Amino acid sequence: MPVPSRPSVIDAQSTEFDLIVVGGGVTGAACARDAALRGLRVLLLEKDDFAAGTSSRSSKLIHGGLRYLETYQFQLVAESLRERELTLRLAPHLTRVDPFLYLVYDGDSYGLGMLNFALTFYDAASGQWRKRRHHMLSAQKVLEREPHLDPHGLRGGGLYYDVLTDDARFTLDIAKGAAEQGAVLVNHVRVDGLLREGEHVTGVLGVDELTGQAVTFRGRTVVNATGPWSGTLVAEEYGAPVARLKPSKGVHIVLDKAVFPLNTAIFLRSPDDGRVTWPTPSLEADRVYIGTTDTEYTGDVDRVEPTEKDVRYLLNVANRTIPDAHVDESHVIGSWAGLRPLIAPAPGTSVGNASREHRVETGPGGMITITGGKLTSNRVMAKHVVDRAVQALGRTTRAYAANRVPISGGDPTAVAATRDRLAAADVPQDLADRWMRHYGANASAILTRWSADEAARAVIAPRGVTVAEVRYCLEEEYCCSLADLMVRRTSLFFWDAEGGLGGIEDVADILAGHLSWTPQERARQIGDYTDLVRRHRPPYSDPGGDHA
Repeated sequence: MPVPSRPSVIDAQSTEFDLIVVGGGVTGAACARDAALRGLRVLLLEKDDFAAGTSSRSSKLIHGGLRYLETYQFQLVAESLRERELTLRLAPHLTRVDPFLYLVYDGDSYGLGMLNFALTFYDAASGQWRKRRHHMLSAQKVLEREPHLDPHGLRGGGLYYDVLTDDARFTLDIAKGAAEQGAVLVNHVRVDGLLREGEHVTGVLGVDELTGQAVTFRGRTVVNATGPWSGTLVAEEYGAPVARLKPSKGVHIVLDKAVFPLNTAIFLRSPDDGRVTWPTPSLEADRVYIGTTDTEYTGDVDRVEPTEKDVRYLLNVANRTIPDAHVDESHVIGSWAGLRPLIAPAPGTSVGNASREHRVETGPGGMITITGGKLTSNRVMAKHVVDRAVQALGRTTRAYAANRVPISGGDPTAVAATRDRLAAADVPQDLADRWMRHYGANASAILTRWSADEAARAVIAPRGVTVAEVRYCLEEEYCCSLADLMVRRTSLFFWDAEGGLGGIEDVADILAGHLSWTPQERARQIGDYTDLVRRHRPPYSDPGGDHA
C-alpha cells in the first residue's frame, strides 16, 4: 500500500512509541521493519535522509565476503551467505546474481588449491551449491572469458557467484516496508540528546532540520543504530565518551565500460599493498566501479570524500586489471566514499583485518546500541536488536516475520503483475527496465502517474528519469531535497557523468512546486547539490589526515 510523504513531526511528538530507532541506514531501517512486523509502535528517525550515510556508499554487494576467510571469520561468512540467499527472495527486484572471478597471479599469498578450498566452503555454506557452484579456470580459460586482463603471471582463477544490489534503494525499500506495517518514518530530524525519567532513557530530543524546530519524541525503548555516529548518543547515555568504534574509510570510483571493458567482476590484489580489491560491472550496463580502499579514518564523519590519494590507489588497481586501458583521473566519471562502523579491534590490528561482526549492547539507561556489521547481515542484526527490545518491553508480540515478508516492492507476484502492466501500457522498454530495476512492484505507482498525464511522460533528467518518477519519489518516498532524489532515489549521482546536473533545473522546478520552496531555497538546493557532485568528480584534493 502507498506510504505518505514525510509525516507530521507534530503528530509524531504526540505519540508514545514502543520503540524509537535512531538512524535511518540499513540497520535502523531493518530494526524498524522487524519491530513493526511484530506489532510494535515504531518511530524511525534519521538526521539526513534514509541511507544517506554508509548504506548508500558501500560496495553494493549482498555477499558472503570471501575475503573474510583470510582472517578466519568463518561464522560471519556462513551467516552472510545464508542471508544472501534469503535476500534474493525478499528483494528480487533489487538483487542480481552475477559471476565473479577471483584471480591468482604469481607471487600471491594463496594458490589455486587454497582458492578452490575457500570457494568450496563458500558454496557449501550458502546451501545452494548445486545452483551456484564454483569452477576453477586455467589462465587460458580466464583470458577467453575476459581477454583484456593482464596475462603476465596469471595462473588462473575461480569463477563463483555473488549478488549485486543498489544499496540505497535496498535500504529505502526496507524502510518503506516498515512504514507499510505501520511504522512512522521521519527523515531530516537530528537527534541531539536523550530524554530521561530518573536514569532510564524514555525518548529523544532533537531538531527538525527542515524547519529548525526543536522536537521531543517519547518511547519506552530507544535503539541507537547510527553507525559511525553512534558514539554521540552513547556518550550522552554514559555521561562521557566511550570508545566503541574505529571507522574505516572505503572509496570507490566509476569508469565507463567503453574505456574499461570488463564484463565479469574481478577480485585481485592491489599492486600497492596487496589488499584484495574488486573492479565490478555495475547494475547499470555501461558502468564499472572499482573498490575499495580500507583505511583508518579520523576526520569529520559528516564529510567523508574521496581524495586524490584514494583515487590514485584505485586507478592503480584498474591499470593492474586491464593495463591497456591506461586509465587516469580524467577517466573517472564518479566516485563515492563512506565509513564502515567497525568495532574497535584489538591493539595492533589494522582496520582491514578488523572483524565485520556486530555487537548489541544495553547501556545504563536502557538504550540499545548496535555497532559493527555489514549490509548483507541487516536482517540478523535487526532481529538481535528487536529481540532484546521485546525482552526489555516485557510484552508479547506477533510472531517473527521479517524472514518471510518481502521488502517493499519485492512481492514476486506483484513484481510479475507490474511487469505485465508496463508491457500492456506500451511503456518504452528502457523505461520499464529502469523502473523495475529500481522500484520493483512499486513501479505500478509510477505507471499510474505516467498514464494519467501526458506531461508526466517527459524525460527531464539523464538515464531516463521522467516527471512521473520524480513525482512518485516526492509523493511516496519521503523525498525532501535534491540530494534525496538524485543520490538515493534515482542514483544519478553515482552513474551519470555529470551527476544529473544536466537536468537539474527542470528537476528543481518540480521539487520546488511540490515542497513549496522559495526562489532562494531552490537556488540553495541547486548550489548544494552541484557542490556535492563536484567534490566527487575530478580534480580531487588531497588534504591528508584521514589515512592511517
